[in-house]
Amino acid sequence: MTTISTKLSIKFYFAVTLYFIIGAMPILPIIIFGIPEGKHFIIFFGIVLGIFGFSMFYAYLKNSPKVTIDKDTIKIGHMTFYVKNIKDIVLTGKRELGLFPMESITILFDNGTKKVLFDDMYSNSYDIKLFLEQVVLNKQEYKPKLINKISRNAIRFEREETFKGNQFINIHGIMLWGLLGFLIFMIFRMTDKPVLLLFPAVYGTGWFLGFSYLMHYFGLTKDYLIIRNHNFLWMAKIYRLSDIKEVVFEQQGNLPNCMRVITIDFKNKLYPAAPLRKKKWLEMKRELEQKGVKVRDEVY
Repeated sequence: MTTISTKLSIKFYFAVTLYFIIGAMPILPIIIFGIPEGKHFIIFFGIVLGIFGFSMFYAYLKNSPKVTIDKDTIKIGHMTFYVKNIKDIVLTGKRELGLFPMESITILFDNGTKKVLFDDMYSNSYDIKLFLEQVVLNKQEYKPKLINKISRNAIRFEREETFKGNQFINIHGIMLWGLLGFLIFMIFRMTDKPVLLLFPAVYGTGWFLGFSYLMHYFGLTKDYLIIRNHNFLWMAKIYRLSDIKEVVFEQQGNLPNCMRVITIDFKNKLYPAAPLRKKKWLEMKRELEQKGVKVRDEVY
């Protein structure tokens, strides 16, 4: 009998560490050194930041129970339910965790109990989703799905429509190339001081990689969706349209508008596309829907 258990993800460990630091940093100095006189605003700000950090830290811990599922039972934390008592399942969609919406699974049981499992908590949440879809919804035996990687040769002779913007007239692109230009200028000014070149070189590399991650654009053919990047010229992630379960237009925190691609095995990946304008997003949505791809638009 197939049994699947969740594993906590790197995103989970990173988030709980970050929120603990955010919560502890402004409060620990007050505990250690006391309240400085006349600094009421700083104290208030520190308390607010501490409450936010620790509340998110608690929310992540509370909403990351271990899940174990087989064809008869599903154990969520210390609670065990029978699969036959599942009334409804929503396998994709956003739910709120604190202030932030996240992709999730929502399971409703006959007795009214509702459980929400957040994708980012687990490195294998897609296994749980696929099991629920096949065994509970479709009444089939569980069978892992394998999506074959597609080479560039597959699209060599495809007629492609491209959806892209201009990174040089976008605020993220201006920030990227403006600072890089300044750092390159500094490097040329410091050629007689090689030790000092390390800071602009390292900082500039990190700046380029970080902002270039926001510079995706998209291609669409009769059978394929292609993800490219303005600055990572070697990048070409190719999806068969028939392998896509859902495309989501969304915004994550301070990131620009993004495309999330969810495949039929429930794996998903996020592609920020800062230079892409609203008109292009909507054109791409129409084209995807005409080709039979489900689009969930959370932005427009």
